[in-house]
Order: sequence, then structure tokens, then C-alpha cells
Amino acid sequence: MADHVRRQIRNAVVQALTGLPTTAARVYVGRTRPLGPAHEPTLLVYTRSETAVRGAGGRPPKLDRVVILDVDGRVSLPDAPDDVLDQIAVEVEAAMWGLADQLGTFLNGLARDIKLVSTEVIAEAAGERHIGGVRLEYAVAYRTSEGAPASSV
Repeated sequence: MADHVRRQIRNAVVQALTGLPTTAARVYVGRTRPLGPAHEPTLLVYTRSETAVRGAGGRPPKLDRVVILDVDGRVSLPDAPDDVLDQIAVEVEAAMWGLADQLGTFLNGLARDIKLVSTEVIAEAAGERHIGGVRLEYAVAYRTSEGAPASSV
């Protein structure tokens, strides 16, 4: 059985974000990942909630879906993490915008739109390390036929 479009979107975003200067190949699917106390800057990519409404008619009906996709940058540094977190956001935002194709869709037609809807930055000092995170929340619009969630239409 083919993968749900949500999974296809997550995997495509991971591929697009792998190799950015600050986080390099440390890009993973999922909101949980054991990171050591002095880990290198890392990205976690995951989806959360999704809404769906029946769109265009026909048989089977089409579902216009919007899934919330989060890209979390996580750091553990000897100094305040704010500048590194902002740099991660710069790199992620540029790479996400680069997912647009010539047809005005995203991810080679997998998604109809991807837009940044919020950014949250957190930082705390834990012992000798400063722990920080930046969460970029994207609304990803895509369409499937009802009953066929593995194919974008």
C-alpha cells in the first residue's frame, strides 16, 4: 500500500532540508528523538493536526486538506542560542520557499500551497548548556480523492 500524502510531504520536506549549512544531515522525521546533552543543531519534521472539507464535486468527491507541518530546530550550546536559532529559521524559510515549482504548486504537485503561519522561539539555561528551539509552523494545503489518501490530485 502506498504512503499517505502526509507522509510523502514529511519525507519530501526532510529531503529538501537535509544539507542546510547549520543543521547539515541532522534532519529527522518525528517530534521525538533522543538528543544528547551537547548535541549539534538538529531539525525535526512532523505533522500535527489536519482539517479536510469536501471540495470539488464528482465521484469520488475531492477532499481539500490542510495539514500543520512543524519544523523544529533544536540546539544545545555553551552560549545563548538566539543567533543560531535565527540562522536556522533563515535557512529553513529559504529552503521551504524553494519547494515551489514552475506550475505554482509545491513538491512537484504533491501540495497546492505551503505557507508559514507562525514561529516560536524558546531558550533556557540547563546547567552549563543553553538549550533552545525554534518551531516554524507551516500550513500545507493538498487535495485527495475521498477514500484515496495516498494520492494527491
